[in-house]
Amino acid sequence: MAKLEKPIGALMAAMVLLSSCARGNNPENPPTALFSPEMAASGRDYDGQVGGVAPGADSGEQCPAAGAAGYIAPRSPGERSTPSEHMRYSRGDRFNVMVPGLTDFSGDYAINADGMVILPFAGEFRAVGLTNAELSSRIQAAFIRAKLFKGEGARVAVRPVQYAPINISVSGAVFVPGRAAINTSTGDTGGGPKSPEKWGDAPLDRLIPSAMRAAGGVTPDADVSGITLIRDGRRYRLDWRGAFTGERVDDVPLIDGDKIVVPHGPCFQSGLVRPSQITPPGIRIFQSNLTVPATSNASSSIGQYSGSLPYGTRFLQALASANCIGGTMSTNANRQAILVSRNPRTMRTEVTQRSIEELVRSADRDAVNPFIMPDDAIACYDSTITEFKDVMTTLTATFTAGTTFRTLSGF
Repeated sequence: MAKLEKPIGALMAAMVLLSSCARGNNPENPPTALFSPEMAASGRDYDGQVGGVAPGADSGEQCPAAGAAGYIAPRSPGERSTPSEHMRYSRGDRFNVMVPGLTDFSGDYAINADGMVILPFAGEFRAVGLTNAELSSRIQAAFIRAKLFKGEGARVAVRPVQYAPINISVSGAVFVPGRAAINTSTGDTGGGPKSPEKWGDAPLDRLIPSAMRAAGGVTPDADVSGITLIRDGRRYRLDWRGAFTGERVDDVPLIDGDKIVVPHGPCFQSGLVRPSQITPPGIRIFQSNLTVPATSNASSSIGQYSGSLPYGTRFLQALASANCIGGTMSTNANRQAILVSRNPRTMRTEVTQRSIEELVRSADRDAVNPFIMPDDAIACYDSTITEFKDVMTTLTATFTAGTTFRTLSGF
């Protein structure tokens, strides 16, 4: 019996040592230079998914408390200006020309890749950016110059047939800045003409919301009151606060080559973290819940639908989706969870660790319960008791295997 005391004592010491080391140190993030007053008082840095003054912003800016609901950035300096709300032609658009008495010149035309329209025996001209009325006037003038009309009293009728996809560029406070194609569901733009009773097209995907969705939506620190549209060197200032407040918005038809710049505001705004016309309706996240008693993601029901959440979901809700909340209170409730996210302002990967039970029971949970952003990752760790049980099971199995080996080998 005395011979077994040393192995058993060593086994117990190893179990205590391993269980105490099972939980690692808290994750470290790069330090930030600025704090909101509320976060500074509580000792917490700026969190790109909770609140506070963003790094690089003017420290004199007035920002709401961390986690405050509904704050929308104030209107940016400068006069509000918008281009004409008429639909304008772009490359690839098709239109029909009717010339009374001249059937050879009547029919469907398309704007070429270089932005030019070619008229038979009447030359060519640039049509990108023209309204339907302006295009009608240009075509009529071209036919008169070519002396295809007997007199200036002749008229032409121009009607849109189909608006093509266009390329736009979006930069600034959006999740996926860059160049994107919108209005791509128009079908084949090179097909035959429509029925004469069905001229016209309503390209609702050639408006501002489609451009924002193509860029992944605006980030929570965007100044939606000062969105800039750049067209042919001219700048227009658009106010889109109404997408969140229900007021009027500056929605204008876009043309090929337009550029949109969404400025950054000084603060995280929880009022922007919800589905809208200019934010993502849903987000994809990555989850890991390799826990006891569920031993795999499949048995934890983590799949396509639990990995797709509505925009505006907070950390606790995502943990519930990953089956990380609940369980046996005395053995499995005291668990830890981490959130891995890329700060959209600094583009640094940040890791946030929370005690799930403390987060559930905390009175200021909104101030420490981050929003989930696109392509975030969450992972859950077992409670200390569950970890101790697994360590004990592993060491017991190892000790049993060693004892069996010694018995069979005769040592």
